[in-house]
Amino acid sequence: MEPYRTMKKRALLAGFAAFLTSGVAQAQGWSDYRDDEGNFHVEMPGMPKFNTADIPIGNKETAPMKEAVVRAPGAAYQISYIAYPPRIAGAASADVMLDTFRNNMSSGTSYRNETRIALGRFPGREFTVVQSPTLNVAVRLYWVRGKLYQLMVSGAPGIDAKPDTRKFFDSFGLIKA
Repeated sequence: MEPYRTMKKRALLAGFAAFLTSGVAQAQGWSDYRDDEGNFHVEMPGMPKFNTADIPIGNKETAPMKEAVVRAPGAAYQISYIAYPPRIAGAASADVMLDTFRNNMSSGTSYRNETRIALGRFPGREFTVVQSPTLNVAVRLYWVRGKLYQLMVSGAPGIDAKPDTRKFFDSFGLIKA
């Protein structure tokens, strides 16, 4: 499943690049963000900066990854999603897909505290990727009818337990599935 590894690494790196760039929206107070297609909503600590990147998915194909990122003191908040074509979306069970994405996100690093979660009837995973001694990424993934939703909060170790991380994660909801 090499295309997934490439895609996840690029998606994760895109989030870190957004976190490190000075052009990222700065926190201004929590507000409800809704994607422009009306798929989901989530509370974010400020006005997000929007990005779209074409992610390789195999066979010389790409799929657009859409993301919204807010940088706040000590953390960066990112919500992104990718709609996969049916040939990939139906290639394996949701659990296999989520495990593959998790493994690829943590390739070359480690992850900890994995929990199986669900959003209604849709499966998910929550875990923390340990990027370095000073940078962790709290992650929630959901697989919803061929779409991968990923919520990530980057920050110092312990970011996964911060109240604002929990607020961000717990505010995510589907508008249409």
